[in-house]
Amino acid sequence: MRDALAVFETSVGEAKHLTSLYEYLSAQVRVPYPFEDLLRAQVVYAVGAFDKLMHDIIRIGMLEIFTGVRQPTPKYLAETISLEFHGSLVAATVAPAIPPKELLFERQVATKLGYISFQQPDNVASGLALIWPEQHKWAAIAAAMGLPAGTVATKLKLIATRRNAIVHESDMDPLSNTKSELTKAESADITDFILLCGRSIVGLVA
Repeated sequence: MRDALAVFETSVGEAKHLTSLYEYLSAQVRVPYPFEDLLRAQVVYAVGAFDKLMHDIIRIGMLEIFTGVRQPTPKYLAETISLEFHGSLVAATVAPAIPPKELLFERQVATKLGYISFQQPDNVASGLALIWPEQHKWAAIAAAMGLPAGTVATKLKLIATRRNAIVHESDMDPLSNTKSELTKAESADITDFILLCGRSIVGLVA
C-alpha cells in the first residue's frame, strides 16, 4: 500500500503544479479571459488521484486477505464470484498455473472495482469495508486528520459534487450559464484536503 500512496502523492503533487502555471500565466500573459480552468483541472486531477488510491488500496487489501496476510472482513466474506471464475481458481489451485491464482484473483477484483467510483464518502466507506472492519470509518478518518467528526465526509461530498460540476457541466450555473468562481485559495484547500485524507486512510488501513 505504500507504493500506492507514493503514486497518489506524486499525482497530487503534479496537480499542484497547475497553481504555479496559473500564477505565471495570470501575471505574464495578457489575454481577455482568465486562467481559472487550470485551477478547475487541479481539482479534477486531485479527486482522480484520490479515486485511484482507493481502487489501489482496496485491491491490494483484498489480495492480502486472499493470500492470508490480512484478516477477512464481513463484507469481503459476503462478496460473490461467478462459477466460471471459481472454476478458474480451483484449477489454478489444484495444479500450478500461469497466471497463478493470486494474479487471477487480483485481476478479477480490479475488473469488479473498475465499475465503481470512490469519490463520494458513502462509496469510499463501502469500498473500505472490504478490507477494514472499523464500524465508524469517517469518524476514525476525521480523528486521524485532526478534524472534527462529521466534517470530513461532508467536505469530501462537496468536493466530489464540485468535481462533477466541472467535468459534466463545465462548472456552469444552469440558469445563468456563467461559470462558478474558483479561487486559487479554494483549489489549494481542496487539493491539500484530498492529500491529507488519502494519507490518513492509508495510515489507518495499511
